[in-house]
Amino acid sequence: MPLNVQIKIAVAVIIGLLVLMSLLSASPFLALLFLAACILYAEMINPNWNFFGRAILNIRHQPLGRDAVALTFDDGPSLHTAKILDVLKAEGIQATFFFLGRNIERYPEVARRAEAEGHQIGYHGYSHTKLHLKGLEFIRLELDLSERVFEKAGLRKPQLIRLPHGFKNIFVVKEIERRGLTLCGWGRGVWDSKKPGVSVIVQRSKSLMPGEILLLHDGDGAKENPDRAQTVEALPLIIESYKSRGLNFQRIENSSAT
Repeated sequence: MPLNVQIKIAVAVIIGLLVLMSLLSASPFLALLFLAACILYAEMINPNWNFFGRAILNIRHQPLGRDAVALTFDDGPSLHTAKILDVLKAEGIQATFFFLGRNIERYPEVARRAEAEGHQIGYHGYSHTKLHLKGLEFIRLELDLSERVFEKAGLRKPQLIRLPHGFKNIFVVKEIERRGLTLCGWGRGVWDSKKPGVSVIVQRSKSLMPGEILLLHDGDGAKENPDRAQTVEALPLIIESYKSRGLNFQRIENSSAT
């Protein structure tokens, strides 16, 4: 996690504690409400918390998951997705891609290639809008548009979905369950989306443990064909690092939900 993000989190925690202490001296009931609201909001923006339903947070429940890691890519497809597919094909590795509807409209052939080469494909929404503060009507429209784009592109209907930034609320969780989808989080994010440099991306990726899910990016939200050259260049080095530790690679399966 970048230093500036750590600082922001620390500042938010300190401010929250100060407010909580102030409320506690005035009214224990208000302090309790404030604490509950903070916990709820933390759940909404934390991809590894899901109080309202089932989610995939790791692959340890998969048959080979304890000795494997899962490579996942968000925000594609883009022209860089094709380069990532070249690397994965050369290495004989299957990964999981969470494709954005808007970007499938731009590069349907890349999405079809990923599916044809055996990679797991999941939804990532249509417009990359953060959904944690959205109502049910907007959420349903966003998911409807995603489903239509996948169908139009000739892709199979996914079973998995990863929400933009991992942000969610109870309406999102219940709606995707109603549609037979399973929410997918991740264990490690290396912030390659900020383009910190190839060596930094590789170094951050080394902390991934067996059974965990690595988050990388082959796109940048709904931007058309963003620069993901650093991720492409880092990917073979990341794979080499995991192989040297005796780790295998698994795509995410719906059966690994907890």
